[in-house]
Amino acid sequence: MVKKLQAYALGLILSAGAVGHAQYAEINPVIDASQTTTSSNATTALFDLLFNYEIGNEIGANGNAGVIYINGEIWVSAWASNEIRILSPDGLYLESMTIPGVTGIRSFTSDGTLVYAGDASNVIYEIDPVYRSLENTILAMVTTTAKSRMTAYDPTLDNGNGGFWLSDFNSDFSAVDMDGDELRVIPMSVHGASGVYGGAVDTVSVGGPYLWTFEQRGNEDALIRQLRLSDVTPTGVEYNYNTSGHQPGGNTSIAGGLFISPDIVPGKLTMMGIGQGTPTDQLFGLELMDLPLNVDQNKLTSFSLYPNPATDFVNIETTVSGDKAIVVYDMLGKQVINTVISRNRLDISGLKSGVYMVSISQNDNTLTKKLIVK
Repeated sequence: MVKKLQAYALGLILSAGAVGHAQYAEINPVIDASQTTTSSNATTALFDLLFNYEIGNEIGANGNAGVIYINGEIWVSAWASNEIRILSPDGLYLESMTIPGVTGIRSFTSDGTLVYAGDASNVIYEIDPVYRSLENTILAMVTTTAKSRMTAYDPTLDNGNGGFWLSDFNSDFSAVDMDGDELRVIPMSVHGASGVYGGAVDTVSVGGPYLWTFEQRGNEDALIRQLRLSDVTPTGVEYNYNTSGHQPGGNTSIAGGLFISPDIVPGKLTMMGIGQGTPTDQLFGLELMDLPLNVDQNKLTSFSLYPNPATDFVNIETTVSGDKAIVVYDMLGKQVINTVISRNRLDISGLKSGVYMVSISQNDNTLTKKLIVK
């Protein structure tokens, strides 16, 4: 699955209309210099720079589009190919891989267990990040011109069953459920976003939930905007990566992928983005808010469940110390396991193949995730 990094074929070079941007950057085809805007970066913790890595130089190639942080790794997609580039949390290039059946990735998103990748069509690939395998292909049945160029998982859609927000540069937004059926359409005249490449849902920040978009505005602007998720309208909070002073001197970027997670930088809710850059691509992290250490240390806010799918056992890891009360339910709601574990491994050898819900309780807090047993 791992392969040597190869240079892109000359046929991937953009047309003359993209001159001045990174060689393999995917520029908004109807970009309008009149849309140029300035940053409203405040002096608070919001948008403080947590890191900025020159990944074009690190990887040895530009053309990086989607981005995600999963299981302690940063994945970035090589534009218009089947290559996924893996970096360490501190931006060091580790390896490249391909996943059979997956290609053309522009965007990444996650429900906390699986990775979902959009290819700028109506396709959303469902990927197991542990086995690095394609589990399912979702076809988005939208009534708009929205595509999976921006693909943002939203746990609040479909009455809490989850779904995705989709957009294609200059389009209405379409929300679809986990099967790809359209749930909602937000006209471009309402959301006000243009040149949209990346997007991520934020359910943690105060006053949210929000949808953040990463937009190509003007020839040299890379604008991140906050939209109120309840009505998908702008709040007025925005950040321009190109005018922030956070890039290396002489580098400019257009919008790429976007991802939000509390796990990237300890104690911080981090928004991570790809700047499709000239002369080199950038991977940056911005602080959205502090996560109080006493909460991180004493309250169960998330847990990792792997491998998933699994057979004889599954690991359940949290950032909280203490015994874990585990209850596993089948899809009929019947308890099939009820136990307490002091370490991470849970024996599931007695379960039949199928889909289950795993509920973990620790320090008076309970969270639930889906488990697939092979």
